[in-house]
Amino acid sequence: MTDEQQPSQAASADEAETGARLAGPGDETTGPKEWWDDPRLPWRHKPGRADIACYTAIAIIGVWALVMLPLRPLLLANPPLSALINGGRASVVATGAWVEVNGGPIILYWLGATLSIVKFDWVYWWAGSLWGHAILESFTGRSRMSKRRAEIVLRFTHRYETLAVIATYLPLPLPMALIYAAVGVSGMRLRKFLVIDILAAALTQAGYLALGWWIGEPAVRIVKVYADYSWYLTIAILVVMLGTWWWRRSRKGS
Repeated sequence: MTDEQQPSQAASADEAETGARLAGPGDETTGPKEWWDDPRLPWRHKPGRADIACYTAIAIIGVWALVMLPLRPLLLANPPLSALINGGRASVVATGAWVEVNGGPIILYWLGATLSIVKFDWVYWWAGSLWGHAILESFTGRSRMSKRRAEIVLRFTHRYETLAVIATYLPLPLPMALIYAAVGVSGMRLRKFLVIDILAAALTQAGYLALGWWIGEPAVRIVKVYADYSWYLTIAILVVMLGTWWWRRSRKGS
């Protein structure tokens, strides 16, 4: 080794040592990522208790939806029970017809169906108020079209926040969770959101009960025929769910 090479190598070693000190042990470019530093997650910081609680609530709602999917046909065979558990439009209409034919505490069914359909709405509002635009991307995806959809929903809720909440109870294919989260992003207070949400639900559920009451016996006969085949429909849904899971797993494996 020549005398000229020794100073050059010493300078390089000093530069490397200085760079290591500047980078520090937690350099984000080289160090391992934390478990929460994932673009698929809705937060952009280390999550606190509120973040974990809200994310857990959303996960529970997802599990609830998966469990209820194959059970819906069986529940609809008993309209009042279905209305109290799910609060869906079809079950509420069928409950109105059921009460018209068989009798029952229609006021209690109305209150139960109203509370049932709004039971998870506050969670989506909470997610929007916690995480802002990030939760909208988590709900819609990160493609250009999905981001465009989230922007449209956000602009609509910013301009017509009260009407946006009411519109989710109309028989229209509107993304309820996305709208409720966007309302939270826009800054609507929780008390105001709950008042609008519950009043809109109560009015629409009363309308569906009245519709079923007006239809009466024909709707009850349809429900009875449906009940005879509900087990077959439930089994078919389970087969589709298991088949979809197996197909996706086999694709990941390949």
